[in-house]
Amino acid sequence: MVLIVYMVAGMSSRFGGIKQLCKVGVNDETLIEVSVNQALQQPFSKIVFITNVKTEQLFKDIFKETYQNTPVEYIQQKYEKSRLRPWGTTDAVCSLLGHVDEPFILVNSDDIYGVTAFKKGYEYLTVDRKNYIGSTQLRNTIKGDNLVNRGIIEMDKITGKVVTLRETLGINPSVDIHLLDKLCNVNFICLQPNIIVHLKNQLDLFKIKHKEDTKIEALLPDDLNYLIQKNNLELEVFIISEPILSLTYQSDVDYMKLFLSTNNLK
Repeated sequence: MVLIVYMVAGMSSRFGGIKQLCKVGVNDETLIEVSVNQALQQPFSKIVFITNVKTEQLFKDIFKETYQNTPVEYIQQKYEKSRLRPWGTTDAVCSLLGHVDEPFILVNSDDIYGVTAFKKGYEYLTVDRKNYIGSTQLRNTIKGDNLVNRGIIEMDKITGKVVTLRETLGINPSVDIHLLDKLCNVNFICLQPNIIVHLKNQLDLFKIKHKEDTKIEALLPDDLNYLIQKNNLELEVFIISEPILSLTYQSDVDYMKLFLSTNNLK
């Protein structure tokens, strides 16, 4: 049994609305519906949405308790009132603790990965009990000159395992050209459930260390990298061959609609 887990707790401040609910599909589907429909071409045992208290109902209105005969579960990432923002993507994943005990694929809810990526990820997790990360060259994940944040991957070319995974903020595609051919994390991560416990231990230490900082976030690539360096995690790379499209700004909407209609993706 393999789960598909979507992170939908973000508030999409740069987009100016809940971008996962933007209607971009060829039949007027929302962005999140397009992605889930691609994913469910594989027989995932459950869809899990990591939500927040403000927006959870909006996703429930679409997916209910069952979607395309697949059970759906909603798990809230808790917000602390004393903080200006939540604790970050590692905290979101740690929300799964106590709820998820099967292998799972963790994905962004504002990216379109393509059917093949879900097929590969699903097949890897049904064959063995390893951990995998889907990746592509940085240049394949950007368009225009907008600044982007990406986890840059250094891989052992013999073993195919990640050596380092470092979150890199504010990458300028016009300036940081030395990074364009680097493999990067696109938050398509195939994990065994025991990794959640390791991440939670790391998160607890992070929260203690930064308890006075109301803005700092625990970033998943950095925490996965920490586990790799401590030999608590081996992460094998596979390449996502299809283009990966994201919604970040309102200006991305028309391009997304064109791409989905041209490629007849639903």
